[in-house]
Amino acid sequence: LLTSEKREVMAVLAGHIAVAVENCQLLEDKVKLERELAERERLASLGQMAATVAHEVKNPLSAIKSITQVMREDDAVSREYARDLDLISGEVDRLSRSVSQLLSFSRPAAVAAAPASLSEIVESVLTLTRVEAEPRLVRVSVDLKSNPLFDGEKASALKEVLLNLTLNAIQAITLEGAVKIESEPDDDKLRIYITDTGEGIPTDKQEKIFEPFFTTKQRGTGLGLAIVARRIRELGGDVAIVSPNGDNRGTKFVVTLPL
Repeated sequence: LLTSEKREVMAVLAGHIAVAVENCQLLEDKVKLERELAERERLASLGQMAATVAHEVKNPLSAIKSITQVMREDDAVSREYARDLDLISGEVDRLSRSVSQLLSFSRPAAVAAAPASLSEIVESVLTLTRVEAEPRLVRVSVDLKSNPLFDGEKASALKEVLLNLTLNAIQAITLEGAVKIESEPDDDKLRIYITDTGEGIPTDKQEKIFEPFFTTKQRGTGLGLAIVARRIRELGGDVAIVSPNGDNRGTKFVVTLPL
């Protein structure tokens, strides 16, 4: 039992401890906010640089593409240099995709489009990724247990997310494999899973893969997953990685969005 004097001392100490704990929490929040602001400033600088680089590269690429197309129309030139023209055209297309990623990363938000359901967004993504999947003999399957409708801005952002994640999954498979896109409701949230049978992501690299310009590919801008992280934040959701995903292989990205 405590005497009245000891109880009074304990009450005073408890008040001081409460103030100290509250100050610690405020300081922690302040540090967290400062870090977020510093990260946003860094990303803003990267975005401006990316936009400048993309603008400078896009015009010459358009000129090269146009010249290549004109040369193809000349039968003599086309017969003699068909292989070289195909190579130039393929490299220009690859650089154009990289430029498009740079421009997408430099934009603060996805461009608004027409409202679309999840199934319509996924169908569009399948059409755009078919050219990557077919040469690698990758089978892409879909199992949607939830098919909500998204307004224009959210539909555009989600399409960009799924496109980058699906391309990433396909490119993780060297030859023959499977990619699966699934969805399911979870109370007031939507969960989307993109699973591949590739080699998986090493544990020491999993924390870095959403950082801008970080890539494990020989050819790549390192912006695909950075764009994914940004768009998901704009949608108020989050993304998680499970790798390896069974049999010590493969990767599963879990996207959680509020409905």
